[in-house]
Amino acid sequence: MKPVRFSLLLLLTLCAQPSRADRDGWSFNPLPIAGYDSDFGLMFGGYVDLNCFGGLYPSYRHRFCAEVLVYSRHASAYTLEYDSQYLIPGIRTQAKVYFDDNPLYQFYGFNGSVLDYDRNLNLNRDRGIAFYSYDRQYLNLQVELSGNISGHLSWTARPSFWQYRIRELNWNGYDPDNTLFRQYRQAGLIEDGEADGGNVLELKAGLKYDTRDIEAAPSRGIYADVNIDAAPDIFGTGYDYLKIAARLRHYVSLGTERVVLAYSLAYQSTLAGNPAFYSQPYILHSKPTEGLGGATTLRGVLFNRLTGNDYLWSNVELRTRILDFHFLGRRVFAVATPFLDAGMVTSPFRPERQAAFTGLSASDLNEKARRLHASYGIGAQLVIDYNFIPTIMFGIPFDRNDGDYGLYMTIDYTF
Repeated sequence: MKPVRFSLLLLLTLCAQPSRADRDGWSFNPLPIAGYDSDFGLMFGGYVDLNCFGGLYPSYRHRFCAEVLVYSRHASAYTLEYDSQYLIPGIRTQAKVYFDDNPLYQFYGFNGSVLDYDRNLNLNRDRGIAFYSYDRQYLNLQVELSGNISGHLSWTARPSFWQYRIRELNWNGYDPDNTLFRQYRQAGLIEDGEADGGNVLELKAGLKYDTRDIEAAPSRGIYADVNIDAAPDIFGTGYDYLKIAARLRHYVSLGTERVVLAYSLAYQSTLAGNPAFYSQPYILHSKPTEGLGGATTLRGVLFNRLTGNDYLWSNVELRTRILDFHFLGRRVFAVATPFLDAGMVTSPFRPERQAAFTGLSASDLNEKARRLHASYGIGAQLVIDYNFIPTIMFGIPFDRNDGDYGLYMTIDYTF
């Protein structure tokens, strides 16, 4: 789960921004968090942002962030982050420790449309059914280094450790025997060796090309990256993989910086290996998420709705600045953002076993697994000094088999 956050106390946020006298030194910004995500429920927590500007405002020399989030649907997430282009001269260093605890983790099976979604079975307290849930925790530790090669071209490298702990559904009021996870285990779609989780060491290497004028809120430029991600079986689990992920993001000012067409096209493929089922939802891009669906990929579609071997998806937004003003010394833009998202599984995960489980022929399963999923909606942003961007997004899937709607309160643009 990728944390999403939104402060309902924007006045406090604006006050927490550094005064001009602080822009050569340190800025300490504690912030309460309250918000909502239709996939996880109401959200509460706290966020601390510590910046050393060192005369580089609005950029910074060192940035430390800590965040705690608790959701009404019982999930919680804890994050520590560090970011600097000056810790190692000529190299950007980004480090993160992330722990996610979700006793009702969303699981809609493999390969998207192969299984129909029944909303009456999703967290139905009256009937005691949480058919699309199991209990999952994971810990992620990573350090990413990046440096310039020439001009706008740079390299990235990242070791990353994952520890997954998985259990059958065990939450008061819900039947632990009536879950899709249990059915997949009994049918062999989820193997005994992976059903309880495991450890994964990933080694990522990639290239990126960046001509954006402003990193957080670009009005023009291109950001493109390609990454190879290898997970050798050093823990003796029997599971390993080699993946490739590529994404293009393009920002075009339509005659004025007040109207920006922003679009992205992304692809991810499992090239080789025998990945565990818990590794397959992980989407490699600038905002890591799980499966296609939710606030960072297909807005309006259920979180983790599409899980497969290979993914293809796209996002298109028209970012229209409707109001400019200054408040407490901060420059603020109000932006309206209609959007269209679409994506699909291009290669299914364990198709032979799922065909036997569903009774579908191989051709019918492949056709359903590769079906296009799309959504549309609108977002609203406040761009504060180009760095802090509280956002509200509302998306609707074209197919109700992907859910009813998505409402998200988050920080930053989706891409």
